Amino acid sequence: MTPALNVSATYARLLLHSNRCSPSALLAGTGLSAAQLAREDYLDWQVLASLFRNFDREQAQSSWPAELGAQFNMAAHGPLGFAALSAPTLGAALEVMAGFTAVRLTTVTVATETRADRFLLTMQDATGDALFAHWIEAIVFKVLESLLGVILGHPVGANITLAFSGPAPPAAEALAACYTARVAFAAPIAALSIPASWLALPSPLHDEAVYRSNLARCRDILASRADQMSIPQRVQMLLRSHFDASRLTPAPPPTLEQLAAQLHLTPRTLIRRLQHDGGSYRGTLDQLRQRHAAELLRDARYTVADVAEILGYREQANFGRAFRRWFGLSPSAWRRQ
Repeated sequence: MTPALNVSATYARLLLHSNRCSPSALLAGTGLSAAQLAREDYLDWQVLASLFRNFDREQAQSSWPAELGAQFNMAAHGPLGFAALSAPTLGAALEVMAGFTAVRLTTVTVATETRADRFLLTMQDATGDALFAHWIEAIVFKVLESLLGVILGHPVGANITLAFSGPAPPAAEALAACYTARVAFAAPIAALSIPASWLALPSPLHDEAVYRSNLARCRDILASRADQMSIPQRVQMLLRSHFDASRLTPAPPPTLEQLAAQLHLTPRTLIRRLQHDGGSYRGTLDQLRQRHAAELLRDARYTVADVAEILGYREQANFGRAFRRWFGLSPSAWRRQ
């Protein structure tokens, strides 16, 4: 069964209360009333796309999605926002936003990676609707830019790049002016790019208890929405939950066969479903180990041996080889940097 793609109804309620479009014009053709919208937690993406199109017709500037994103303070994202704000470092905050995107929307697949001296957070649309994808990218980019500004203590600048996946819109200059980061268009995949050295910057709002409790709430929300997620998203959720639990009780990561059993699939079917989306069990496990290795090594409470054990490496030397492949340095040298 194909999972449903949906988005938090908060986006729609912001449109309704923006005073930039009459309720009747906004809701036309959606079958929704203002009272119904107030009760919804999530909307099917096609309903939200209709609302966006209605709203777009009433706007003088096509830069409205970025302006809408600016209206989202992080508290508006509930546990996701609180977990990101209370994270120990800038890198941990971005990993929260990437790893728990499905708490707010399932129309994109979000991933992170480090290339040379740059850290990338990428978004890949799952709807096939290029205009809707552009609107979502514009909103999410503004939310992320605002988060980075809070942690840095000042607006972000040209060291950060926001690359849109589609061609430049008709009013590209007006859209770019909504961001303090550098904006680019026609990228192979939508991506936020920052200097990798920034990942270790401490967050002034870090609170370990708040961070952990809101991460737990995000995991609970994802578990309750599992049937709304794609198989790759569910595999990531299960592996991420394992590594979080492994901080307290280290254990080997679940095998492909164990994950398949949890998802009520045969191993062959799980392999095929992952391959359909261009992924694999090994690739996903490797990616998440890389993310967690960087986060754990930024925390002085963990030794290199602790990190290797948490990530399921039986031999510390094997962890060292994997880490050099990811970052070009040994874990100890990377930590000293």
